[in-house]
Amino acid sequence: MTRFSIGGDVYGVQDASTSYSLTNPDSQTLRFEVQQGDHAWYDDSSVDRSEVSGATNIPGSTPIALNYQFMVEPNGPNGSFVNTASGWFIVGQMHNDDNASGVGTSPPFAIQLVGDHLQVVARYVQPGQDPSNGAGNVQMLTLWTDPNPIQTGVYNNIQIQADVSNTGGGYLKVSINGTQVVNYSGPLGYGQATNWEYGVYRSTAPETVAVDYRNMILLTGAAATSTQPTTPTQPTTPNVAPTVTQVSASPGTGTEHVGDVVTLTLGLSEAVTVNGTPTLSLNDGASATYVGGSGTNTLTFRTTVASTDTNTSALAITGVSLANGASITDSGGLAANLSGAVKTFSGLQISNTPIMPTQPTTPTVTQPVLSVADSSLWVAGRGGQVDLGTTLSTTDSNDKVSLNIKGLPKYETITTGDGTTFRGGDITLSSAQVASGLTLTSYYKGNAHPVATLTLTASATDPVTGAVASATPQTITVTDPRPSATSGSTTNQDHGLHHHLQWGSSTLAATVPQTTSLANYDTATGSQASHSFALLNQYLAGSSGRVDGGQIAAAISNGAAWMQNAFLTKPHH
Repeated sequence: MTRFSIGGDVYGVQDASTSYSLTNPDSQTLRFEVQQGDHAWYDDSSVDRSEVSGATNIPGSTPIALNYQFMVEPNGPNGSFVNTASGWFIVGQMHNDDNASGVGTSPPFAIQLVGDHLQVVARYVQPGQDPSNGAGNVQMLTLWTDPNPIQTGVYNNIQIQADVSNTGGGYLKVSINGTQVVNYSGPLGYGQATNWEYGVYRSTAPETVAVDYRNMILLTGAAATSTQPTTPTQPTTPNVAPTVTQVSASPGTGTEHVGDVVTLTLGLSEAVTVNGTPTLSLNDGASATYVGGSGTNTLTFRTTVASTDTNTSALAITGVSLANGASITDSGGLAANLSGAVKTFSGLQISNTPIMPTQPTTPTVTQPVLSVADSSLWVAGRGGQVDLGTTLSTTDSNDKVSLNIKGLPKYETITTGDGTTFRGGDITLSSAQVASGLTLTSYYKGNAHPVATLTLTASATDPVTGAVASATPQTITVTDPRPSATSGSTTNQDHGLHHHLQWGSSTLAATVPQTTSLANYDTATGSQASHSFALLNQYLAGSSGRVDGGQIAAAISNGAAWMQNAFLTKPHH
C-alpha cells in the first residue's frame, strides 16, 4: 500500500491503481476519481473505491476535529451531478478498527451522498454487543440530509467535531459552510478505536465520478477542543485557478459529414466568467467557437463540418485559443488552466464528403378487387328490390377504397345496409357502405321493358400521396321490369286470357293479387285477347244472378281453372 503524509498525518492509498484514481492538482488538493469496476485489491466487484485511509487509529473517547473543503465535479448534463449508486456513496468516514472488533463494520459516522444530496449518518451499538451488520445490534441515525442538490464545481467548507464513544460522552457536530447542521450527543461507535478515511467509496454504478479535497486538517485530543467554536475563514489558502475536469462531444461517435454540427463541452472545477469569443482548435483544421456558459462551470463550443475540413478518424481538441482579448477566469479574475481541454474522441470521425439525401420512398397504392355476383339482374317496378351482389377487397389496409357506379336511371335507387339511399347517374360509395350490402329499388311505372347498364369501378387512394389505382370497370345490366315470355303460337289461349284478365281486374277489385303488371299486356296477342273477351262476355251473359265486380274478380283469380273449362265445354249462342 502506498503511503504519504498530509499535515504530518500518514495516509495509505486504497484504489484501483490507475493513472486517474488519485491525482494531486496542486499542493493542497487531492482529486479522487472512480469508474465502474475500480476497486482496491481486497474489494470485490460490488464496490468502486478510491480513498486514502489514516494509518493511525484514534482511541475511543478522544476529541476529534476535522476541517477541509470538499467539491464534486460535474458528470451529468448541463453541469449536473449524477449518482445512481443504489447502496451507498461515502465521501468521508470515521472508520472502525475492525481488527479489534473482529468483524467487518459500517462507519460510526460518515458524510455521504444520496443521489445528489449531502447526508450525515451515525451508528452505534451498546457496550459489549456485536457490531457486525448481520447481528442486528447496530443503531443507525440519519442526522441531516441537505434539502438542496449539491452544487458542482463549488467547494464546501466542512467542519466536524466528534468523540467516538458508546459508554458516555459521545457527540458529533457538523457545520457546512459555517452553518451547523448536526448537533448530536449520545452513544457513537462500537467501543473501538477509529481512523479517518476520505475519497469515494460507493456501491458500483455506471457513471464516472470525481471529488476534490483541499486543506485537510485533522486534530485530536486537546488540540481538537481548543479549536471550538472558532470557524475558520474560507478560503484559508491562496486562490487556485479553475481547471478543466471534463471534456465531452455530442455526438460522441459516428461519422459527421459536411453540414453536420458537433457540440463540444468543457466542465471546469468552478464557475468561470468568459469574455470575448474563445475557440477550440481541432485536428481537422477547423475550430469550435464558444457559444455559451459564462457564469457556470460548463462551457459550450460548436463547430460545423465544412468541405475544407481534413478527414480524420478521431476528432480531437488540440488546444484553446484566447485570441482578440478573450479570457476565461474565476470570480477573482484568476485565469483558468485550460490544459485539460486537450482530448481525442475515439470513434468520432470527420468526413468532408457531403451525404447525398436519400430519395424518399413513394408510398404505393394497390389496385382493389371488385367482385360482382351476377352481371345480369332484373327487378320488378313499383318498389321491387334486388341485391346488387357486389364486394370490395384490397391487400393494402392503408388504402382508402371506394366504388363508383355510373348509369343508374332516375327511376332506380341504391340503398346501403345502414339505410342511406343514393340517386343519380354518378354515385360513389365507401368500402364500408359496400360491405354493408347494396340494394337496388325500382320505381318504374311504365309499360316498357327498360334495360339499364350500370358501370362499376373500384378505386383505391393512398392517404399520403393521393395516388389512385382503379380496377377494370365491370357492368351490370338491370332489366326493369322482368320481361314476360311470349309465343307466336295460338294454342295457349288461356295464357293470353289470364294476362288480359289480370290487366282488367286492377280496376275492379283492389284486393285481388296482381302478379303481373300492365306492362305484361302484349299487343302482339291482341287477336287472342279479343277472342278471350268474347268468351268472357258469353260466359257472364249465361250466368245466373247478379254480376258484379266480385264475381269477375273471382273468375279472374281462378285464371284458366274450372270455370273457364266448364264454360268452354258446352255450346253457346
